[in-house]
Amino acid sequence: MLGNTSKNQEISKLFETVVDGGYCIGCGACAAVVDSPIKMKLDEYGKLCATLNEPVVQTSHQVSLETVCPFSNEGLNENQLAEEIFGKDCQYHNQIGYYLTTYAGFVTESDFRKRGSSGGMGNWIVTQLLSEGLVDGVIHVKPCTPSPTDPRLFKYQISKTIEEVRTGAKSRYYPIEISEVIQMLREQPGSYVIVGIPCFIKAIRLLMKQDPIIAERIKFCVGLICGHLKSIHFAQMFAWQGGIKPGDLLEFDFRYKFADRGANQYGMKAVGLKDGEVIEYVSPVRDLYGWDWGHGFFKYKACEYCDDVIAEAADIVVGDAWLPEYVNDSQGTNVVVVRNVLIQKLIEQAINTGNLHLNVITADEVAKSQSSGLNHRREGLAYRLYLADKRGEWRPNKRVKSQVSHLSRQLQKRQELRIKLGEESHIAFQKAIKSGQFSVFPKNMNFLVLQYQLTYPSTVLWKQFIQKCKKFIKSLLVK
Repeated sequence: MLGNTSKNQEISKLFETVVDGGYCIGCGACAAVVDSPIKMKLDEYGKLCATLNEPVVQTSHQVSLETVCPFSNEGLNENQLAEEIFGKDCQYHNQIGYYLTTYAGFVTESDFRKRGSSGGMGNWIVTQLLSEGLVDGVIHVKPCTPSPTDPRLFKYQISKTIEEVRTGAKSRYYPIEISEVIQMLREQPGSYVIVGIPCFIKAIRLLMKQDPIIAERIKFCVGLICGHLKSIHFAQMFAWQGGIKPGDLLEFDFRYKFADRGANQYGMKAVGLKDGEVIEYVSPVRDLYGWDWGHGFFKYKACEYCDDVIAEAADIVVGDAWLPEYVNDSQGTNVVVVRNVLIQKLIEQAINTGNLHLNVITADEVAKSQSSGLNHRREGLAYRLYLADKRGEWRPNKRVKSQVSHLSRQLQKRQELRIKLGEESHIAFQKAIKSGQFSVFPKNMNFLVLQYQLTYPSTVLWKQFIQKCKKFIKSLLVK
């Protein structure tokens, strides 16, 4: 009885702080614990969130649910995890974490680059680990078929052949969780590599510290540089503008490449039903309402309280090379941070054979390639922590300290509006769905977007916003 009482108190604390506070990222780590009473479910705003599946009194889990949650205050932070794993072999950089080597470049072998979001390095490295016999399977996000009870288009799955792995190429800005695939891992002995965004890699590392089966079977973690996680409504917002309503979306490509455009001018491709017919809709994202990543539409609140951009607990990290010398290449270029000695040897061999075209760059250049995200997760986060503390709210402990004086009032206002934009986007899209009219969404968002744009002094940005509004209004009139 005492054991159950302690477990119940732990669960209550997790829900009162992380879940009820809106800081659940939906990763599923707590639900992945053996005999956990928690399940992951989509909420009304299309975000995955932890929910209690049965009376708490019946729980018999042995692992602390709080210590595996990446947003609780009970587990190790990214510095502590990374130092244990990489401190012996790597140097430390205060923005990208530990590193052996840092690169920019792409895969020349086969069609990895063509099929990837940028340079193809993410899919190449897991394929290489599998083909070299270093792992038996790859745990990564792949397309799945939606159903009336589960509208999700992507889930974590296990691939055990090269061809299966190739279907997991490209980025998915979409809610996913690990509890289902971790259960599959427990039932399928072998060695695995897992791919994930920073908070998911942190959750996996925390699970590995608590669960010997997971620790024994996961051999490598591949991290993806992350801006923030989106709800399912992000894809639906784009598809709806092409006539595919939220309930009729069947497939989605977030990073459709155009041969005549720069890497940062990619498109999206949606497949779904329109008037009972299956259609394919392709458009440059910049021609669509809601494309600006800085607006933070459909962002999880937890993302506003994350300080890890470069997946600091991963063995290797890949992302987009948003640097002037690479951004105009429409085929895409990766930045790569290597922390694992074995993976470094694989990369060196592939460079020597010509399968990889990678140039060594500095850690500072990697940080520069992600400067917007790092600024938001450092200076911006310090102010958001200050706001939470000022309100007297519980919030996760972060490596960044609460601060206010470092930002001008204009920059403070920008942070406040980003929070509001994220919050209101969930509500506004729900209103649009209930009304059956997409136009309800921009109608509810445009004033906040305008306020946000005015925090930027550049008249160019202002003119771009006006042009977008005119184009959108014109498209409504045509319809």
